[in-house]
Amino acid sequence: MKKKIELMTIDYIIFLLSYFIALFFRFQTDFIEMQKYIYPVILFPIIMVLVMYYHRIYDHIWRFATLKEIKPIIYSSFSGYLLNFLIIEALRRLWFYNLVIPITVGFITALLGALLIIFSRVWWFSKQRNNNIQNNSNKKIIIIGAGEAGVELLDEFLRHPEYGKVIGFLDDDESKVGRKIRNINVLGKTDEVMSVVKKFEINEVIIAIPSATSEQLKNIIDRIDTKNVRLKTLPGIFEILNNKISLGFLRDVNIEDLLGRKEIKVNFEEIKYYITGKNVLITGAGGSIGSEICRQIAAFNPENLLILGRGENSIFHISKELKEKFPNLKIVEIISDVTNEYRIKHIFNRFNIDVVFHAAAHKHVPLMEKNPSEAFRVNAYGTYILAKNAIENGVKRFIFISTDKAINPTSIMGSSKRFGEIIIRSIARYSDTKFGIVRFGNVLGSRGSVVPIFKEQIEKGGPVTVTHPEMKRYFMTIPEAVALVLQAGAFSNKGEVFVLNMGEPVLIDKLAKDMIKLSGYIPDQDIEIVYTGIRPGEKLYEELFLDSEEFLKTKNERIFILKENNILNNLELIKLIEDIVKIFEENDFEMANRLIKNYIPEATSKIKYDIAY
Repeated sequence: MKKKIELMTIDYIIFLLSYFIALFFRFQTDFIEMQKYIYPVILFPIIMVLVMYYHRIYDHIWRFATLKEIKPIIYSSFSGYLLNFLIIEALRRLWFYNLVIPITVGFITALLGALLIIFSRVWWFSKQRNNNIQNNSNKKIIIIGAGEAGVELLDEFLRHPEYGKVIGFLDDDESKVGRKIRNINVLGKTDEVMSVVKKFEINEVIIAIPSATSEQLKNIIDRIDTKNVRLKTLPGIFEILNNKISLGFLRDVNIEDLLGRKEIKVNFEEIKYYITGKNVLITGAGGSIGSEICRQIAAFNPENLLILGRGENSIFHISKELKEKFPNLKIVEIISDVTNEYRIKHIFNRFNIDVVFHAAAHKHVPLMEKNPSEAFRVNAYGTYILAKNAIENGVKRFIFISTDKAINPTSIMGSSKRFGEIIIRSIARYSDTKFGIVRFGNVLGSRGSVVPIFKEQIEKGGPVTVTHPEMKRYFMTIPEAVALVLQAGAFSNKGEVFVLNMGEPVLIDKLAKDMIKLSGYIPDQDIEIVYTGIRPGEKLYEELFLDSEEFLKTKNERIFILKENNILNNLELIKLIEDIVKIFEENDFEMANRLIKNYIPEATSKIKYDIAY
């Protein structure tokens, strides 16, 4: 309150001075004429200040002021001028006949007062900011990207000068070069980055282009000598979503930036339609994919978000994160195995679930070669249990997360996920629930994937182990893949298989070398690369379609839809489920191999009795 009183006093003095200046403008040196209009000199500024107080001008913290805070001062001054005119005219007619104010004097007072108040705020804020920057200018920063993200980042540094001083921007838009943003120069184009670094002795370069693709980022990074300057970036647009950019988003450039940033567009209105205000269940919610589905679903304001997982620690952590980011979100934490039929039935009966995202799965290829009954139990039977309960309880939409390894499967994991697809496509034909299957390849940074393994190996000084120099994989970041999953959910109807266009496949050998370079080392000199050979169940190349599958385009150019095939009738589906149950209840590996041969004839996967248990 003390600060408010100080500001109100300053503004009163400003309007008082403005009134005298207005009189001088109106009457020049005719002091006798001025005396006739001297009486409102005390009342006019008081009314102006009270109007500004009513409009909550004094609630703003001016150190963080933007144009949004300045505009109300103009509105308040105009309102104050009109109110003054009405009050003074009323007083003149009722009691004080000498209380007169010329219209021009009142108008000039209001306008000049507003301008002087704005100037005083901006001047004082600039003075404080410059003092802070002078005291905290050890780190010098260049921001690449003079767009909205770059400007928001600059504002954050201006508010927190202890983190460094922004020297300037670099941007390839010629119309911006040579101009100023918040009094900070746009020094040149991105190809001049190292000359700017040397000239101004820059300590840190920040790439502030969340919408940049992998190729655009690579072109920028190739120009920067990371041995001489630290390089940071803002994450991709789907990692930021609708959040305001802050210094907390900044991180070192990593391999995900060079491989995973695809140009992805989704229709948020279509996604909101089936999620906002609905009860949404996510299985495998503590996993890499499931947790990201939770984050993105939460941003669409569901009525309740039910997060289901088998591991209590992972559910605890994602729940804690969601509560911090979305304090008003209603979260229901559920610990259960998806194959626990009684527990799953209770959950569907207890909660009026509208949408299911089924991401729970065993996905580690070599481990499932050794534990095939578990792969069939969770990936196939667990999918059936969830789908069956969804239909019985009137769930409106069910999205099953599949994998590219279900195509021409060479592994038990891939075959078990393919059976999950067959079950969903078959059960969807006889249901009002809208089913969809989303099939995609590797996501960068998921648990057990190659990128975190390589990171750990590099941190230990090597060697980095690559299975085969010709091995290729598709890659996409988790947030980007999940955004497309949500979009595919809007297209789902009768168990269609949606395939995500993941760009061009990447040589794992090249991936390893790029990661070593980004870490500041030289491949095969500082860090050795060792080739270990293909592991059981692995392929050299990944596939997203069967040769027999035809695909169509959807409204989203990054999502394809496959035409139906391999669909079972009710009796065939019941028989398949009975056989799958026999596999994990009796460890009947012969049955598993027979099912693979009968239902997935193109599969080369087969349970190896010498390693399976």
